[in-house]
Amino acid sequence: MADESPVIDRIDRRIIDELREDARISWRELADRVHLAPSSVADRVRRLEERGLIRGYSAQVDPAAFGRSVRAVIDVGLPPALDPAVFEAKLTARDEVAFAAYVTGESDYTIVVDCAGAAGLDGFIRWLKAEAGVARTESKFVLRPIVG
Repeated sequence: MADESPVIDRIDRRIIDELREDARISWRELADRVHLAPSSVADRVRRLEERGLIRGYSAQVDPAAFGRSVRAVIDVGLPPALDPAVFEAKLTARDEVAFAAYVTGESDYTIVVDCAGAAGLDGFIRWLKAEAGVARTESKFVLRPIVG
């Protein structure tokens, strides 16, 4: 008979939600919030990590602290002759890129960048066209983030 258990149970879901809110939470505090013993919480987190449901932990930093005061979303269209793997390799080497995804729709990729002002964004877009071989871009300045 096939295993019909869910990928995660409600306690694992609560643990993940708490860690997404504060990955630096202590085992004791996390255990209190999900009503388990700290050792049980630690075991569950270890299993979630081993199964790949928790892939890692990171710090959220303020790009402005690094001189990057402008966040923009850039939709990118590649010319048919450009190998997407080559473009992706070039893109991942750029420090300005905070997020990039291959997407559906009119664009091929959506990129979120943090740049040093409008001049930094201009330089990045020029690089996309001249060095990365991009055919088309459409940029939007982020005025105020709502989530994330």
